[in-house]
Amino acid sequence: MTRLPETTRVSRILEIIWNITRAPRQWTRKRLAEQFDVSERMITNDLAIIEHGLRFELGNDRGKGYFFKSVPQLPSVTYSLSEALALVLAAQSGRRMGGIPHADLSSAIARLSSVFPPEMRALVERLDAGETGTIYEHREEMLAVCSQAVSQRRSLTIIYAAASRDGIESTRQVDPYAVVPYVKSWHLIGYCHLRQDIRTFKLDRIREVVSLGGSFEQSDDFELEEYLAAGWGLIRGIEEPAEEIELSFNATAGRWVAEEVWHSSQILEWLDDGRLRFRVNIQITPEFQRWVFRYGSEVEVIKPASLRDWVHDEARAILS
Repeated sequence: MTRLPETTRVSRILEIIWNITRAPRQWTRKRLAEQFDVSERMITNDLAIIEHGLRFELGNDRGKGYFFKSVPQLPSVTYSLSEALALVLAAQSGRRMGGIPHADLSSAIARLSSVFPPEMRALVERLDAGETGTIYEHREEMLAVCSQAVSQRRSLTIIYAAASRDGIESTRQVDPYAVVPYVKSWHLIGYCHLRQDIRTFKLDRIREVVSLGGSFEQSDDFELEEYLAAGWGLIRGIEEPAEEIELSFNATAGRWVAEEVWHSSQILEWLDDGRLRFRVNIQITPEFQRWVFRYGSEVEVIKPASLRDWVHDEARAILS
């Protein structure tokens, strides 16, 4: 759907504010016009709205670019009690992940908690005090750089240590499509020019990163939800087709499995003997194999035979 001109302009102004905030003295009027494929006159009008309409203190270092004389503050937003509580819980979850600056999260939680009644505010403060606040400086740096590159569609050059092959390092040029949280870390999904395909990179294993000049065009064929749906969790099998999988869980394990939505394609069916039939259509990755194996004797692999054979081989290896 084509956006209305007013919506397009609002979106462009917000992106201009973001660009100047994240990279002060790097965005000239000409560069902004090239970035958004509009005339310099249009950019001049947008900058006037930012400076005089929104009252952001905008400066211009001639020959280098625009900057804000003070950090722009977002306007006040009113939340309902349930909305504020949802945001607090999300912020606390983000803290346990690590990677988002501790001070920023604490400030956000404190601001949100201010709308709570005193008795609930005390509960949130007790929860907040229990966090250890582990510092992940490298992860914070990678998260900030990669997130900015995603928003600006800037290619990256990274030095990446593989999880396998004894952690061998390689240099990759990546067009970043998304940064997503998974388990206890963050991952960058993007097009890898070395592999000529979309790959997933764990931020903790990116040793160095450099943002390149110029912007890239994201493939029209890429949809994040479709990409993630092809596998189990975040990791995908390389060029492996999806397979129809059927598992049978006993009543105890079945109750645990039935409580969660593990994959969008899953089909659950309770059988007359109390067992749970679990069917899903995905790529069989090491991540999925480990998920099946964790249930031990409480699960039986009905199909495919390759997965059943793998479970048997692993069990024999443990016994030996």
